[in-house]
Amino acid sequence: MRRIGLLTALVLALTLSVPAGTDFASASGTHQITLIPNGTTGSSKVIKTTSHSYRLPKVTFTRPGYTFLGWAKTSRGAKAYSDRATIRFTSSVKLYALWKEIMPTAPTVAGHNIGSLLWREEFYGTAGSTINPNYWTARYCGQEDENGGGTCHNNEPQWYLPSAVALDGSKAGNAVITTKRVYAAPTEGQCLAWSGCQFTSARFDTQDKVAFKYGYIETRIKMPAGGRNWPAFWMLGENINSVGWPQSGEIDIAEQGGNTPTRNSGAIHYSTNGVANDCCGNHTYDYGSFTGPNYSADFHTYAMAWGPNRIELLVDGRVFKTFTNTTIRSQYWSFNNPFFLIINNATGDFGGAWTNWTQSQMHIDYVRVWKMDNQGEVFLR
Repeated sequence: MRRIGLLTALVLALTLSVPAGTDFASASGTHQITLIPNGTTGSSKVIKTTSHSYRLPKVTFTRPGYTFLGWAKTSRGAKAYSDRATIRFTSSVKLYALWKEIMPTAPTVAGHNIGSLLWREEFYGTAGSTINPNYWTARYCGQEDENGGGTCHNNEPQWYLPSAVALDGSKAGNAVITTKRVYAAPTEGQCLAWSGCQFTSARFDTQDKVAFKYGYIETRIKMPAGGRNWPAFWMLGENINSVGWPQSGEIDIAEQGGNTPTRNSGAIHYSTNGVANDCCGNHTYDYGSFTGPNYSADFHTYAMAWGPNRIELLVDGRVFKTFTNTTIRSQYWSFNNPFFLIINNATGDFGGAWTNWTQSQMHIDYVRVWKMDNQGEVFLR
């Protein structure tokens, strides 16, 4: 009886001496530290140690568009430990990476006050994944207004395929349109060029998902190389389904031809009579252009400073064309209404003759919309 009593007392004493919450399976020897990525891709890292203190390794997780702040004890907790901190513990622990989003710096635009960031698309994601369906729709060829304002006009010799645009998974984040020279029709899509099609490419837009009115709208793009390419970053009036083109208005923020890679152009298209659903003898346009570096050799910024009755087009922060309601060749200014965004690489005569390439790519780094001069609205549909 005395020996049983002593054993019971010893067990009770050991139990009381162990801190609450101790993992008894690990307290006897090996402890486990689990480092969890928490919001980014990659596998958790498991560290096993027999010590009750451990210096955390330098973080190896990455999350595009975010900076690492330290480690938290829960997935939404506050910072508990810094990178490479020494932690002390009596049981196995789980630590969650803590991230802070990196916000872009507002651009400096001469003559304007750039305010808050209203909307942005950074094209982050795993390599090969689709563009964000909450913002964008990738199109096939189809000339109905409901199809992104109508695609594959102008005898453009390409099939548009949603599969021809994807994220590249890079740290910077890019959407990539891959345009290919082909010798047989793809199994999907349709060709609307009367002369036949020889290319596959992509076009995507924010119609019926996101619309914009005024502000500073900027993208950063590396243009595709080679003749016949016809890349563009542009907008159509959201009311195109009801009033048609050109009454809806069209803003070509950046438009280039692959045969002249040092020339960037922009334009606005509008109606001369203000009559809805009347096309196309009432259409005219004004444009401007700027000769600079080879825009297919590296990334460059293309932007629009947009306010009531005034549009300025910029490349690399430099204004190359200004339009106002008093300088266009019509009394009908269609550009004080919401517009949706379009990004595409068409092919056709605007890009000159094909120069024997088999594949060309258009890399889109981001699209950002800022309030400008206290003006700017974004409409999530």
